[in-house]
Amino acid sequence: MSVQRSFYKDRVYPLLFMFITTLVCILLTSGLHLLTLERADANELSFARRAILQAGDLEFENTTEGIERAYHQQITEEVGYYTATGTFGKRYIIPLEGPGLWGTIAIMVGLEEDLQTFSGVAIVSQNETPGLGARIEESWFTAQFKGKRAPFTMVEEGTASANQEVDAITGATRTSEYFKNLTARVPAEAQRLIRGE
Repeated sequence: MSVQRSFYKDRVYPLLFMFITTLVCILLTSGLHLLTLERADANELSFARRAILQAGDLEFENTTEGIERAYHQQITEEVGYYTATGTFGKRYIIPLEGPGLWGTIAIMVGLEEDLQTFSGVAIVSQNETPGLGARIEESWFTAQFKGKRAPFTMVEEGTASANQEVDAITGATRTSEYFKNLTARVPAEAQRLIRGE
């Protein structure tokens, strides 16, 4: 009789306890996920729309309401790209993805009507090293593309002076090169998406 009680006490009860604990944790995690799913989707959409507005060099209030208002007033969704209209005329914003050092870099690139001159660049997602390659999200880095045309030449950080030059990120040479290669594809991709060439 003590052998059977020892078997249940030492083997079955711990397994039963672990099963119940795991089930409760799974139910709690799933419940939290379902409760916050709608809000997470809304945040993701707002983040993407903010990137579109930034790439188009459009003014907007950086709140959820301000982003939505500016997006709906100035952006038209096309097949594979976006069009912005305003006092500047027309701008095109195209989404583009390419490899980075540690994963995919996704960007939005705004182009003037000539489909060559950049109106802006915004990072949608990236997996680069924090403090190094992840600095591609910093405004000083993305702002330097405005008004320029690809292909770009990466130079040492703080030394860009010519129209085709952009500052690379110190300590993130490979990420800078990947980003340069990604932006070099923009004019051809824009011609393909917008003009059908």
